[in-house]
Amino acid sequence: MTIRAFLTSALVTAAVCAQPAFAAPVTARQVNQDFGRLSQEGLRAFADVDVARRAIIAKDHKIATDALADANRTLTRATQDNRQFLKAENELHPAAAVPAGHPGRLPSSVATTGPVLWLPVLGQYVISSEAKQSPGQQQAIAEANDLMKKGQPKAAAEGLEKAGVDVQFVLAIAPQQAFTADVYRASVLFEGGKNDEAVAALTEAQETLRFVSEDNILGTAGKKPASPQPAK
Repeated sequence: MTIRAFLTSALVTAAVCAQPAFAAPVTARQVNQDFGRLSQEGLRAFADVDVARRAIIAKDHKIATDALADANRTLTRATQDNRQFLKAENELHPAAAVPAGHPGRLPSSVATTGPVLWLPVLGQYVISSEAKQSPGQQQAIAEANDLMKKGQPKAAAEGLEKAGVDVQFVLAIAPQQAFTADVYRASVLFEGGKNDEAVAALTEAQETLRFVSEDNILGTAGKKPASPQPAK
């Protein structure tokens, strides 16, 4: 399987499943706005990391090498992304929950570090925890998230509307500096033949994610989102 095929698979499966604090119907315009909040370079880099980690475990040297190289190049480009924003971790508004088995955690309200440069790397619509989820609705939201990752927001919104699903958009953000450093460290370790240590470094990179409610940064659903603050 090629690196491009691995990336496509990872982008589809790297889902944010945290339950939302509130829900609202979604339109094609809203889908465009929501996914416009993500860093496309960050999204790709996070997928690269997952590809590389799995490839190293599977002893697929070529896929791991290509994915790590792509991740480092992509993260270099991401330093210029105006979707980055500067904020202390204890000022972040956490999502309702982190899905079991997913890397990352909710932001800490007692974090003592100063402002951190955050990169939005994942985002997904989730069904309200208060709503009863039918198999059809669960399938609709999975298909909609897949369509949005493929750049088809109109089709995604139509599917959600047809299924009668109320949703909320949740963001997963990574600390740009720490995430980039972990990926680079993994690359050096892998080149040196230290596969176990490289996997551990990539796992640490994935676990730097913080799950936040999207109104934490860019406004509340139903209101015009504020523009993200460009990185300085």
